[in-house]
Amino acid sequence: MGGVVAAGRVRWWARFGAVLLVAVVALGGGAGPGVAADDVDSPAAYLAAQLRKSPVYLSDQLPRTNPLSARPAFVKEAKRTGVPTYVLVLPGSGVRHGKGLLAAVHERLGKDGLYLQFGGDGGRPEVATFGVDVPARNAATATMYELPYDAGTLETFRHFVDVLRSGHATERAERGGEAGEEPDKLYTSRTDRADQSFLTGILLTGVPLLIVAVGWYTRRWRGGKWPGLRLLVPVAAATALVIGVGAPLVFDDTRSDGDPVPTAADMRARTDRLARAMRSGPVHVDPLAAGLLSRGELGRLRKRAERLDVPVHLAVVPLDTADESAGDGELLAKKLHSRLGSRGDGVYVIADAADDGELEIVNYGAEVDSAALYDATEDLRFGTDEESRGANDEAGDDDGGRLFSRLDEALRIIDRLPSAPPGDPYLDPLAPDDPVTEDELPALYSGDFGPGTLMGAVAALAVLGVTAAGLGIARRTGLGSARRIGLGGASATARRAPGRAGRGAASDGGTAPQTPARPSTGWLRRTARRELEELNDEFERLSDTLPDAARTRVWDCLDAATLLLDQEGDNRVDADADAPTLAAGLALIRGGRGALDDGRHRRGSGTGRIRLCTLNPLHGPATATGKLKLPGETSGARSRSVCAGCRAALHVRGTASPSTRAARTADVVGSRLLCLRAPGAARSAPYEPYHRVPGPLEAPRGVGGGQGPTTEEIVRRVREQLGVH
Repeated sequence: MGGVVAAGRVRWWARFGAVLLVAVVALGGGAGPGVAADDVDSPAAYLAAQLRKSPVYLSDQLPRTNPLSARPAFVKEAKRTGVPTYVLVLPGSGVRHGKGLLAAVHERLGKDGLYLQFGGDGGRPEVATFGVDVPARNAATATMYELPYDAGTLETFRHFVDVLRSGHATERAERGGEAGEEPDKLYTSRTDRADQSFLTGILLTGVPLLIVAVGWYTRRWRGGKWPGLRLLVPVAAATALVIGVGAPLVFDDTRSDGDPVPTAADMRARTDRLARAMRSGPVHVDPLAAGLLSRGELGRLRKRAERLDVPVHLAVVPLDTADESAGDGELLAKKLHSRLGSRGDGVYVIADAADDGELEIVNYGAEVDSAALYDATEDLRFGTDEESRGANDEAGDDDGGRLFSRLDEALRIIDRLPSAPPGDPYLDPLAPDDPVTEDELPALYSGDFGPGTLMGAVAALAVLGVTAAGLGIARRTGLGSARRIGLGGASATARRAPGRAGRGAASDGGTAPQTPARPSTGWLRRTARRELEELNDEFERLSDTLPDAARTRVWDCLDAATLLLDQEGDNRVDADADAPTLAAGLALIRGGRGALDDGRHRRGSGTGRIRLCTLNPLHGPATATGKLKLPGETSGARSRSVCAGCRAALHVRGTASPSTRAARTADVVGSRLLCLRAPGAARSAPYEPYHRVPGPLEAPRGVGGGQGPTTEEIVRRVREQLGVH
């Protein structure tokens, strides 16, 4: 019976021990066991213990880029390699990186396979193979060359596995080394989004405004023969709609990276683990920082901290921008104090587990002067300067020695500070960016979109101005003015029938075109615009069939008429052109029409001058002579060049008396002589004979009416007046 009782006690104690062991392990579980540096020889030993539980170890110190909740995705990729694969994702500080770490982990784990170590921000992985034959190094090299710098750790691992499985890892590594070009980024940065917003603003206002402005200007240039605002405005609105709807589809990125989004549990995992460890003692060294302080140094720090009159919480942990405090030791101290509650009041000493890492010393409820604490420890906060580092190196001190010296000095300073009421931090740390929203891109229609819309409007008007100025300069210098699309919008696809063109000139041996002797300015402007367009059309169509001399004479007339009528260079008859200017332009057009008809029918030698009708140059080329006397002349009637119509009107049949002939001539001159108002004259001003009115048709002084003007004379006067040669 006693043996049975004894056996029952043994089983009871065994069960109790098992429960106690499970409780201890559970206390150190979570993101990774809460194992102090005293319990492990090195980070390699700690990491080997973690890999026995899972082939993928994600440090809880990188929740912003590689949260613990992403472990299943890493495990999935590890299984794709086809060989036993062990993955470590570690922060950039604390762990002694390099090829030796993977070998040390393998030695302690005792399992062959592919070993990989990633940093928190991706990049080329450290690889090592033990007992397996895979091109891991070449796959890592190819991954480095083929992925841009913004690829995250999980994306890098996935690409590494793809290269490893491709069967061409060696060739891809060699090809990447020869290329020497950085791959295109995978994601849109905030700067890129600002540029996209700016560009969208420019397009959204610039393109529609350019359509309306250029369309309006083209309509003016072509004399109304172009779609008007009733069509241009809807087209511009539709374009704006397409840009407005299409831009978000083209610039559709919503995040600046592809890192997994952390959960709330991911963000508090390390803080919870550190808080549990710090409840058991004043000094804690993260397992990944094991070895920075020796066991003796740890013992001395603990004894000194326990003897202080104020509670101290000292932690040596890796600080990384991807951790929950964004690499800010003061913020980590605040989170730890919040987690520990009132029992955590005291001075927090947070040391970055890196070579000469920062040292943050913050007061949360300890009875010391916070300002004095801040001032006294300022020199310890930012590590050893270069001069001190050189002295320590000569003395044989390693990083751990320097770290111990700084921590020991910090505790000594705390011990010397005078007592004061419980205080708060001297400077409150800034809140970190939200881990979810920090990688979200701003909306496309925000930020620089507003300035972009303004710039688009300015750019559209600038393009319109440059275009108009260029065409105006070309026009004033005579560059291609006759061969370009003429006033009124002449084009090769909008031809007039030859019969219609005849409205502007005398037919073969027929009468002169219908022209009032006292034309209004409006009539002159409308007629000049229409007939210049028609002559441009005909000349463009028949130019190649004309003799060289005729082609030159028509071109001279068109060129001078265009220069004279469109001095503003907007491809329209100037709205402020006066009657003498319009009449001279129309005379050139009708003289050019006569030269075109002569060249088309091969009449004349093509070398003579084109003399216009003396009574009315708007009748076109003179084809006959007649005796007449112009108003204001003191001499008798004399023979002058006139058109066929005026010659027929002057002719008197039979044997009329001289007085009858003189009366007939006076009646014809009075009814057919071109009279104009002087430039700037009022509408009520009297009409004057054209040869007395200042302008290109004015007769030279002392000559009187003389013979009718020639197109050559008018062309020369126009070019001299406008400074075109």
